[in-house]
Amino acid sequence: MISPERIFAGTNSMKYIFNIPFIQQLFVLSLSCFVSVFLIATRISVSKEKAFSFLIWNLFLAIVPLGISYFAYVYYEFRKRKIDLIFLVLGVVWLLFFPNAPYIVTDFVHLRARNSIPIWFDILMIFSFAWCGLFSGFISLRIIQLVLNDRISQWFGWTLIVFISPLTVFGICIGRFYRWNSWDLLEDPVSLLYDSWNFLQLVYGNWKLILVLGFLSAGMLFAYLLALSMGEMRMRSVPSPLKVKSH
Repeated sequence: MISPERIFAGTNSMKYIFNIPFIQQLFVLSLSCFVSVFLIATRISVSKEKAFSFLIWNLFLAIVPLGISYFAYVYYEFRKRKIDLIFLVLGVVWLLFFPNAPYIVTDFVHLRARNSIPIWFDILMIFSFAWCGLFSGFISLRIIQLVLNDRISQWFGWTLIVFISPLTVFGICIGRFYRWNSWDLLEDPVSLLYDSWNFLQLVYGNWKLILVLGFLSAGMLFAYLLALSMGEMRMRSVPSPLKVKSH
């Protein structure tokens, strides 16, 4: 893959742009979001329907935790890599909004055959939004992890990642089945906490439901690990010992 630096190589103004933290990841994510918005704009133009226009709002909510984590990272650097009360508040707000990123994957429940547009187009469109939302969350999660690795330890960073996975699945379930949003914690915290407690009671003792939620949590964790591992792929520096020498 050609990196953005090579595309704009030789342009002096771009040297400052590429000093922006995580610019490559943000550049690729921006292109992916553009494709998603283009697909839904095409669908609305062809079908004259706005059935999936909510995906744009859900994508915005999915990007919110990325914006919060990025601001927290910049603030962390500005404070000469010190964690204070403001950073902790940003971390809590980020955690509240983080389930919005992978939540967009559940929008496949709206998929059904329609006369106005082929179903394969809707599959492609929803997948593109789900892809953007999921990896927007992964980028924000990685930013928070890097800060914790730097300030505390890698062990603490990975421990937090493991705990965040089931919390995220819990938040997704509350959003999908009880129709709550992150900001409802401020608007109607009592009802939100009441429904959350009811959901926990429903899970408690139901080993099948616990197993499903456990698989979903593990799936999100493995997806994050897979995304990280792809960034570490490199060519071998020495020839493989299995290579047969020609005589």
